[in-house]
Amino acid sequence: MAELDAAVSKNRKTEQVKMAKEACICLVSYKKLFVIKLSNLKKQEVDVKDWNCLPPPEFEFDFHFKLAKLDLCPFEFDSKIYMAVSEDPGRIGSASVSWPIYEFKFGDGEGSFERAESLDDAPLPFVKAFIANTPGSGDVYFCMKSKGKASPDCYVLCSGSRTWKPLIAPPTVSNPPFRYNMFVLDNNLFLSWRGNRDTCLARFDPIKENWTTEPASENNLSNFIKDRLINGDNYFRFICLPYISVSLPGLGSRNYTVCLTNEFVNESPPEAPLHKVLAILVNPQNGRVALYQYLDECFEGIYPSVGEEDRFNFVDLGNGKLCAILSGGLYGSKSNSLALCFSVFTLSVDFAALQLEVGAPPMERDFLQVTVHKKSAYTMGISMLSDRIRHAFVWPPTKGRRFYHKTTMT
Repeated sequence: MAELDAAVSKNRKTEQVKMAKEACICLVSYKKLFVIKLSNLKKQEVDVKDWNCLPPPEFEFDFHFKLAKLDLCPFEFDSKIYMAVSEDPGRIGSASVSWPIYEFKFGDGEGSFERAESLDDAPLPFVKAFIANTPGSGDVYFCMKSKGKASPDCYVLCSGSRTWKPLIAPPTVSNPPFRYNMFVLDNNLFLSWRGNRDTCLARFDPIKENWTTEPASENNLSNFIKDRLINGDNYFRFICLPYISVSLPGLGSRNYTVCLTNEFVNESPPEAPLHKVLAILVNPQNGRVALYQYLDECFEGIYPSVGEEDRFNFVDLGNGKLCAILSGGLYGSKSNSLALCFSVFTLSVDFAALQLEVGAPPMERDFLQVTVHKKSAYTMGISMLSDRIRHAFVWPPTKGRRFYHKTTMT
């Protein structure tokens, strides 16, 4: 029996290694899906001096093709990839319309779309929606904009029954209009609102099926981001809410997780990269911020200037290894080129930096060690908003449910 268990364990490790080698990064634009094997993402050899004139990719995409419909947003469900139509403003509020959802299937060097009719009874279109996979369950959470309402409608797509279930209405700020955002910290689902003068952060409990509102006076993520917002005559700084939550070894026992986002900095004239990667140490139970750190190493030396409207994506490769992707039009480029920048790196925790005072405000401190494996920047031809990368994910997952995905339809 021991020999059989050892053989099974060896085969499983071999399969995991093979899966990791064949793992692909999938990039979704408004019109197309691009797929590249991680093993083909090479370090850029050319010493680029002019970021307005980037070299073409050293690799060929393993395959790319047009989406079944324009503007599809991906999510994982029942260990499969589905894509939903995310924008069709002319049909919002039409109760008689079935909103199409497609299953994307990977093949040998190709892919295909098939209608997932069993999921077509989505309650609302995916216009200005947020989608979140929680790693501890097969359920998928949706936060959708409803016609004629300032507050969003929230639903869960249940894995066992494959049915859409409405969630109890979340709390809102007292002074609309406001912006809302949904994100996941470990297995905890959060909604954040920001009004003209106040903020609100609420956590959803999937067992009790209710929302818990964090006190406004606490140093939670909503307040942290609001307090760091600067908008002057020649200067603007804004931090996005988390794109991804990363569970690093040893942090769980201390009730912390690391979430990654980006800070947009606009100076006139530009004196620094307009986008910076930011790591935030946060309690996943209540969203309270302890530390934050800029990960300048990720794109050091390959940072072209891109505009405010451009987009970051982060994908989790497992065991603290991540890939950050920045896509956008080159700022001030005469050729109006589209930049595509990759950084593959590993994070590890400096536990000596976690000696914190109870109730202390968020502090900037280097609590992570960053090991960069690959950095590259390429041009993808003429820049058009429809060609810029909107979503990214890794497939197949390299370690269980590691499809942490959040989609913003704006």
